[in-house]
Amino acid sequence: MPGDPQVQISGLITDINLGSPMTGWDVARLARNSVGNLPVVYVSGASSHEWPAQGVADSLMKSFAPVCLIEAIASLLRAGTR
Repeated sequence: MPGDPQVQISGLITDINLGSPMTGWDVARLARNSVGNLPVVYVSGASSHEWPAQGVADSLMKSFAPVCLIEAIASLLRAGTR
């Protein structure tokens, strides 16, 4: 629950295209307003042309094997930010 001092968020996984006016970029920015340098794994089936402008080096391209998601999360948490 947002604002609950007992809830600790270690990372966020979001699709870039959420099918609404809000994008995954927006979700990450909002989450980072609450949690600081929250590690984020971005998932996309679209072109990567927007990633550098958003400060993202890469993301998981759909469709990916579950092990790829596990590896991306582990790498992200080890690095601390992305």
